[in-house]
Amino acid sequence: MPQPSFLEQLRAAPDRSGVYLFRAADGLVLYVGKACSLRKRVQTYARAGADGRARLRELLDRAATVEYRVTDTEQEAILLEDRLVKHFQPPLNVLLKDDKSFLLVHLDGDHPFPRLGLARRHGGRGTFFGPYATAGTARRTQRLLQSACGLRDCSDHTFANRARPCLKYDVGLCCGPCVGRVTQQEYQERVADAVQVLKGRIEDRLKAERARMEVAAARQEYEIALRARDRARALEQLAEPQKVRLEAGRDFDVLGLDERGSIALLQYRDGAWLHTREGRVPLWEDLAAAVSEVLRALYRGEHAEVPPEILVPALPEDRKVLEEWLTLRAGRKVALHAPMRGEKRALVRMAGSNARAQRGERPGAPWETVAARLAEIARCPLPRVVDCLDVSHLQGRERVASKVRFVEGQPARAEYRHYLVGGGEGNDDAGAMRELVARILQRAADEGLPDLLVLDGGKPQLGAALEILAGRRVDLPVMALAKARRGRGPVAAEERLFLPGRADPVLLERGAPERLFCERLRDEAHRFAIGFHRRRRENLRLVLEQVPGIGPKRRVALLDWCAGDLAKLRDAEPRALAEIPGMRWELVEPLQQHLRRILP
Repeated sequence: MPQPSFLEQLRAAPDRSGVYLFRAADGLVLYVGKACSLRKRVQTYARAGADGRARLRELLDRAATVEYRVTDTEQEAILLEDRLVKHFQPPLNVLLKDDKSFLLVHLDGDHPFPRLGLARRHGGRGTFFGPYATAGTARRTQRLLQSACGLRDCSDHTFANRARPCLKYDVGLCCGPCVGRVTQQEYQERVADAVQVLKGRIEDRLKAERARMEVAAARQEYEIALRARDRARALEQLAEPQKVRLEAGRDFDVLGLDERGSIALLQYRDGAWLHTREGRVPLWEDLAAAVSEVLRALYRGEHAEVPPEILVPALPEDRKVLEEWLTLRAGRKVALHAPMRGEKRALVRMAGSNARAQRGERPGAPWETVAARLAEIARCPLPRVVDCLDVSHLQGRERVASKVRFVEGQPARAEYRHYLVGGGEGNDDAGAMRELVARILQRAADEGLPDLLVLDGGKPQLGAALEILAGRRVDLPVMALAKARRGRGPVAAEERLFLPGRADPVLLERGAPERLFCERLRDEAHRFAIGFHRRRRENLRLVLEQVPGIGPKRRVALLDWCAGDLAKLRDAEPRALAEIPGMRWELVEPLQQHLRRILP
């Protein structure tokens, strides 16, 4: 529970834009956040379970003091938050698993014979050039520089232990400094040429190589002329416009978040998916607020590449301020878009799938939050045990049902049950649910009743369950979960709950903890019912498979005729079996004899 002194500090927050810092008792900064109104923002922490974030309880338990830093504008608040997060590295702010950026060309200037290589970040010794929009562009530049200037790319250890030149010397990609084929001064001149080329000053070097080629050709020194020609061609390719700056329409990032706070940023450069950055938002809030926090974390790095367009699953309230901040960092206009349809919407969904695919804890908010929201919807006490019922059949045959039980949000598989409903036949879903609920009430003394009963279905299933509950005078909170179906209107396109005494269903918001739990519960019940259905048919197939002459097609015809009831085949008139399509008279007697032996 939060300390009273901490809650008092929350109530004393100024009604100004700025930054707030939560500190532990030992002074450690746990979390840094920004707000256009500090007073309104921090009040959410004073309401227990108000925002459903997975680690809110941890923050409130550890936080001892809160510190406020007021700014004149929200833009200033973003910049201040950026500096404070970099300085304090709070454990409950956005955690990025991978801060990999675009490739840079690196010249290690501290070595007498500098090495030409690639790097991901500025820093350390040497000089860096770039960044390059794609890894292929950076590697192409390195290869052409080697061809034009002959700089080495081997490690210092390899360089120090060479006894003879490597293959790259023979093909003209290195001048062989490791074995003394060039002096240090000559090599440094090559390095100076490479620096000029990387800075875009290529024309003088290109003219010199062309002149060297012509002189060598006139002297009939064709091998020297060939090397000069290759270097000139490499310089010509380096002189071609390289795509280093990001272009609108072809360079963009796509942000995906899942309900547990996992992040996936898909980086598209030159229209191709180049890289994915991953991370987590330990304090999960509503989607729009999470998008705002994640964007500030992803692009606050000194060398972070900010594309002209960023696709997000929801637009944050501070969109305008964020776009101004990103534009300032990029040096050109940056736009945030939350596409609603088309190819870009599909990319946002794919980014969300990448976020959900990350390893980590099970998606969803703490059970206390889910239970509070279910209790609010169903108007019942906080549930601890939730059951879900599902009925499954195959075109009116092989009708089975399942009951799954979750205790405090986790499956209690020892309490799962299978049922054969209506003798296994019929397509009356409401009637099947009526029978299923009645059988569950009959076993209540042995198996117990849940705190909340969820039915897979809509109004007919709910009405059937309420009829049985009223007849038995059992007070049990119940609701029916109807699956989202596209193409049937805006209401049917969302997951929805039908409740007693309410004409219209309650629409469940996408990504909300209660929707995620209900979907998981319904999917588990459906999986359990379908598994039972398949095992029954498999067992029947194995029984008929033991009869010589009964192949796959005849097994299907026999099972269709008896609707899965092998006793019907055993007791049928032989003439009736012989008339089944595909059956022969001489197979009927062996079949019935076999069934009489194995069936009770």
